[in-house]
Amino acid sequence: MILKVLLIVTIILQLVTAAMAIRLIRYTKYNSAWIILTAGLTLMVLQRLLEFAPLVNWNFVFSRELNAWLGVFTSLCFTIGIIIVRKIIGYIGLTERKRRVYERRILNAVIRTEEKERQRFSKELHDGLGPLLSSAKMSVSALERMCPEVRQQEVIANTYLVIDEAVRSLRELSNNMNPNMLMSFGLGRAVNNFIKKLSAFSQIRIHYSSNLEDKRFDSDVELILYRVICEIVNNSIKHASARHINLSLMLSGTDEINIIFEDDGMGFVPEEVIDNPDGGGMGMSNIISRITSLKGVVDIDSAPDRGTRIYITAKTTTDD
Repeated sequence: MILKVLLIVTIILQLVTAAMAIRLIRYTKYNSAWIILTAGLTLMVLQRLLEFAPLVNWNFVFSRELNAWLGVFTSLCFTIGIIIVRKIIGYIGLTERKRRVYERRILNAVIRTEEKERQRFSKELHDGLGPLLSSAKMSVSALERMCPEVRQQEVIANTYLVIDEAVRSLRELSNNMNPNMLMSFGLGRAVNNFIKKLSAFSQIRIHYSSNLEDKRFDSDVELILYRVICEIVNNSIKHASARHINLSLMLSGTDEINIIFEDDGMGFVPEEVIDNPDGGGMGMSNIISRITSLKGVVDIDSAPDRGTRIYITAKTTTDD
């Protein structure tokens, strides 16, 4: 009795499954693997019916031989179906890998275009505004000799200060757009120079350690990592009200760089910041995209009033 009930339940379940599979054939656009697996499910239902027949005194001619053949065809259907599915999965995996490669190449092309535009703009600033400011300073110097009055000298001195500040700002802006230290001496020296300048003009204490020395890497890698490091540190100073920053830039092996950043600032909720288009600056999502283009990983550990820790691992070579 129990065996009869179990067979009935099995037959009902397999009938429902086969019916659902048949209805889904149209939605799979008549995929061959799905059709073959559906045929296997249908043959299994017929096998269960043959097993159920003796329990209710149904007599089928050659039921044992038929059941054996059904078993063979069922196994064949499932074997062929699984082979086809495996090929489909392999194709999907290959397509996904190609998609990621294309995305990285597109992102790298965007980054290179952006950097070329920065360099062009930096050159135009230097070659255009630089001579104009120098001319203005020469004119003020000539005016200084023509105006001996004390009040006029004060105005001229203030004008000197304004022009000198404009020259300094122009130099800093041009260097930020096209960092000469990075191009000439590499990532380690460029980051060290950036940290020294920040320490000189801000009250925040920054501890920087690195084992890169004068090692050089792919220019795209150096530029991307330099931009990312500068953005993370600047964000900490501007938005996190941090008092202490620890920055570590270490070469692991021959083809991997590890960046560890820690501050004691106000912290944030990573999920709310990563996809925030109004976050200002480069934005965490952009930082993650740039590191992803290097086949790297960004791990952010932060919470309000708990500071921020950012761990970055990136390759020192590119695919392009």
